[in-house]
Amino acid sequence: MEADAPLLAAAADIRLAFFDIDGTLLDSHGQIHPQLYPAIARLKSKGIKTAIASGRPYFAARFLADELGISDAGMFYTGAHLFDPCAQQTLLEVPLPVADALAVVQSAQALGLYAEVYTPSGFYVQEQTEISRVHAAHLRVNPEVDDLLAVVMRSSVSKLLVGVNRAVNDDKISLLEKQFPQLIFARAYLVAYPDWQFASVISGAATKQRAFDCLLHHHQLKPHQVIAFGDAESDMDFLQMAGIGVAMGNANQNVKSVADWVTKTADEAGVAFALNHLNL
Repeated sequence: MEADAPLLAAAADIRLAFFDIDGTLLDSHGQIHPQLYPAIARLKSKGIKTAIASGRPYFAARFLADELGISDAGMFYTGAHLFDPCAQQTLLEVPLPVADALAVVQSAQALGLYAEVYTPSGFYVQEQTEISRVHAAHLRVNPEVDDLLAVVMRSSVSKLLVGVNRAVNDDKISLLEKQFPQLIFARAYLVAYPDWQFASVISGAATKQRAFDCLLHHHQLKPHQVIAFGDAESDMDFLQMAGIGVAMGNANQNVKSVADWVTKTADEAGVAFALNHLNL
C-alpha cells in the first residue's frame, strides 16, 4: 500500500481535494476518525482547497465544514447542486423535472421500494420506519413526514432517494432504473447495513462531468491538480476525472479498479493514511 514515485510526483501538483462523506470521511458508525482532524488541517495549511463531493445535500454536510473546515465550493446531491459554503452561493442547480419525479415516486411505491424526496431545504418520507430513522441519524438531519407525491407537486425536487433490502426484495432498483433511462441513478450503501442498496435519482442533465468541469472552472484549476476520495460506485466518475483518484479500502472491486491508489478503510482513517503517504 506504499505510494510509488510517479504517484508522489503527481501529488506535488495537487491544489484541491474532493471528499465523499459516507464510508470516506465518516466511518461505518457515521463518525469522524480522530486522525482526520490533523490530516485535514495539515492539508489546508499547505494552501490546498478542500471540498465535498457527495450525494448528500449541503444541509446534511454542513457539520463537516464546522468540524473539519472542509468548506470550499463542492458538489452536493450527486451533481444536482454545486455550492460554495464560504460564499453561501449556489453555482449550479439542476432540479428533477416534475413529471419525472412524480413518475419515479409512483413506480418506486408500486415496487415496494423505500423512498425519500429531497428539496433544497429538507427531505421527506412517507412514514417513519426503521431504515428512515437509521438514515436520519446517519445524515444528522430529521425528515418531515408527508405524502411524497404532494411534496413533489408543490416543491422543487433536487433528488429522490430509493432503497431496497436486497436480502428480502432482490435488486428492484435495477427494475426501476430501466423505466427511466433519461435519469441518473447513483448507487450507494450504508456501511453498517450491507443488505441495503440505495440510489440517488437526479436529472439526466446533472452529470458528474458537468459538475467536475464547472467546479474546476470556479476554482481555476486543471484536472491534474485535483485529488478525489470515495468508496461508492457513485464516486467512480470523480475518481477517474481527478489527477489522483483514491478508493477507500472498504470500496468494492469496481471502485478500486478505476482508482489510482487504494488506501485503508474509513474505520482505519483511510483518508488520513493516504494524505500522510502522499505527503499532502
